[in-house]
Parts: sequence; C-alpha cells; structure tokens
Amino acid sequence: MVALRFYRTLNALGALIVLCILGVALTMLWTDRQSDWNRSAQSARNLLITLEDDISRSMQLYDVTLMSVAQAIRTPGFEHAGPALRQQLLFATAAVTEHLGSILVLDTEANIRFDSGSIVPRQGNFADRDYFAIHKARPDAGLFVSAPYQSRLRDGDPSIGLSRRLFNPDGSFAGVVLGAMRLSYVREKFTGLALGNEAAIGLMRADGIMLMRQPYIASEIGRDMSGSATFRRIKEEHVGSFVNRASTDNVERLYTFSNVRGFPLILNLGLSVDEIMKPWRTKTMVLGPITLILCVAVTTLTMLFQRELRRRRLIQAELDVLARTDGLTSLANRRRFDEVMAMEWERAGRRQSPLSILFIDADNFKLFNDRYGHRAGDDLLRRMADAIAHSTGDDHTFVARYGGEEFVVILPDTSAEQAVPIAHRISDAVAALGIAHPDGVGGIATVSVGVAGATPDRTHAFHHLIERADAALYRAKGAGRARVELA
Repeated sequence: MVALRFYRTLNALGALIVLCILGVALTMLWTDRQSDWNRSAQSARNLLITLEDDISRSMQLYDVTLMSVAQAIRTPGFEHAGPALRQQLLFATAAVTEHLGSILVLDTEANIRFDSGSIVPRQGNFADRDYFAIHKARPDAGLFVSAPYQSRLRDGDPSIGLSRRLFNPDGSFAGVVLGAMRLSYVREKFTGLALGNEAAIGLMRADGIMLMRQPYIASEIGRDMSGSATFRRIKEEHVGSFVNRASTDNVERLYTFSNVRGFPLILNLGLSVDEIMKPWRTKTMVLGPITLILCVAVTTLTMLFQRELRRRRLIQAELDVLARTDGLTSLANRRRFDEVMAMEWERAGRRQSPLSILFIDADNFKLFNDRYGHRAGDDLLRRMADAIAHSTGDDHTFVARYGGEEFVVILPDTSAEQAVPIAHRISDAVAALGIAHPDGVGGIATVSVGVAGATPDRTHAFHHLIERADAALYRAKGAGRARVELA
C-alpha cells in the first residue's frame, strides 16, 4: 500500500511537471503572439498617422493655392491688368507645389478661362467632369476631391482634381478653380513603404471611390468600394482596426484605417495576418518540438525511475527472502524462525490459545556425512526438509531449518498433545524415504523429535518453550533415536 501511494505520488509529480512545462510554453507562445500582434498593430497605426499627416499637409497646400487664385480674381483692378500680370497674380504660388499639375480657372460653361501652363489659355471644356457639376449645383461644396481621371492636358496622366467654386459678387456661380494632383504622388508614397508581400494600402474618398492602392492594379483605380464589407466597417467606425478577408484577393488582413484630417478621404492599411504571425509561427515551430521533447523526456524519466524503483524493490524483496531463507533446503532460516516465533507467541498470548513447536534432528547425521560425503549429506537434508514440510498438513504451520541437521516446526493453535501425532507423522515420513544409512536406526535415515507446547503468559518468553522442546529432543536421542518425546 505504501509503495502504491508512492507510485501514485510519483505519477502525480511527473504529470505536474509536464503540465508546468506545457503551461510555461503556452504562456510564452501566447505572450509572444500578443506581443507580435500588438507591435504590428502599433506600427501600422504609426505609419498611418505619418501618411495621413503628409497627405493632409499636401492637400492643405493645394487648397491654399486654389483659394489664393480665387482671391486674386476678386482683387480690384484684376480685369484691367495685362495678361502677364494676371498670370503672376493668379499662379505665383503654384510653382512651389510638388505634384500639382495645371491650375485652371473655368468659366460658367466649363471652358478654360485662365491656365497656369500658358499665358494664352489652352483650349478645353470640362463640363463632363464631376467637379464642375458638383460646384455648379452646390454652393456649399467647399473643396471637392474628384474621382480619378486621365488628364486631357497631360497626355492621359492619372490625376484627381481639387477644386473650389468661384462666386460672383452677388453669390451666383462664376465658375471653378481647379488644381490637378498627379496620382503618381500618392503611388510613390505607397511604393516606398516596406509593408510585406501581401500587405495592401489604399486611399479612398469618403464615398468609397478608390483613388490609389498598393499593390497597384489599374482596374481598381476609380472603383466604387462602398459595397464591400471592409468599407462598410470603416465607414461605421471612422478610425480603428479589425481583421477581415479581402474580397479582391481573399487574403486575411489586419486593417487599420483613419480619415485624413480635414478632407473627405480615408486611408486604409492592411497587413497580412500570415506575415504578422510568421515570426511567431517560426518560434512555435522551434518551441513546440522542444516542449514536446521535454514532456516526453519527463514522462520517460518518470517511467524509467518507476521501473528502476520496482526493479530495486524486487531485488530487495529477493534479498529479504534470501536473508530469511535457508540456501540448502529452501526452508525458512534461523533468523526468520525467530521473527515468526515472536509474532506467533505474541498472537497466542493475546488470544490465549495454545502454541506448540517440534524440534527435529537427523539421527547420526555426522556419521552419514563421513561415510558418503558432504554432497550426499546435503541431499539427505533437502529430502528430509521436503518430507517435513509435506507432513505438517496445515497452511498455518511454519517449518524452518534451525541449523546444521536440526529443523523446527511451529504449530499455532495446537496443544502439545495435538502436536504429538504430527511429530509421529513427520518421523514416519522421513523413515518412509528409505534412504540407506548403515549407521542409522534400522539401516535407514531417521529423525528424532522433541515436542513442547504452552499457552503463553507474561511469566515466560518463547525461549523457554524452545528450551523445553530442545530438552525433549535430547531425551529422544538419548532413548535410542527415531523417537518422539513430549516435554
């Protein structure tokens, strides 16, 4: 029972160690995953803020240029100035604006009235452009960002128009001032970002019209994205992040988005979830097998340790048996007899039941040894031991080799008178072996038996009973051997 509890404790300890290893590994992996995710999300937010500030500053500069043109037109005496002076007044600030194409002033019919690219305005009508229609219809349109188009004045250069309405003194429509911004500006910004092979970034109008994206797909520029789940989520939350699978390429991404401050534009940055998690998965591929190996090692060591403990316990049990077993006859030895005798004496004393012992001695054994040699003598003792053990007829009977050619039998719950027939049965069994012994009684090997019994009390120890049985044995031998004597 103690050994079973020990093995259970050892198993529980091994399981606890394995669980601790798994717990630590899983905690590390989860912490690393969260760290990688949070770091990527923060990097995306920081990058988006930087881009937003850059685009917002550029748009503000473009707007200032347009408003300065509108202000110049309202300057007193502007209409009477010469063409060169009017060109200077209108477009003096346009030259310092990077990526800004032609600045045009359109009249109420959408024809070019003034042109930053030429003192003599180029010919063109833009009544079909969305910006002209919006400003003509809505006095409150403010700065309007058009859908992407191919410039008619710059050989189809992809552009978007930034425009404002011009007013007559009475507030009526006086035309449009337009600045064309090359989309190459935004594309260069996006291309210069190291975002990963499956990352995506887009600039959209607030109504979902795609202005520019990276990776660049020409067919996607100008596409209405208002029906996509991604845009609907962005429109609802205005700023933040979420995970979604793109409808264009079916890549799952972490989207971070924000409105461009002061303008009807939305920046959207999508980082591939697979690329975000790739470093973490690499760690998992390394840490996972290591953790598994450690768990298997702990389990294996626990099993090996248990097996070794069992092996040692078996060895110890065998040693204990050997320490209490006579090597020649395989009966219990003198040491084991003393232990059992003490226990039986104590038990009989508690129960006040009788206890008897038989002292048995091989008759004239020394003469047999001298005549036939020790090997024959050992064989004789073994055969006598078997005969004695098989003659007691009771599982509770204890048989031991007391020493030399002497044997002893403990008979629990047996009185001296009841022990005498058992002693005769043993004596007869040995004689029945018929082992030739010219110096023995009747020419065969025989034994003499001394019998003693008692009900234990506190006045005597079990040694007194042994002494009485031994004395009875000597009387049997003195009376001619091959006899049974009762103490």
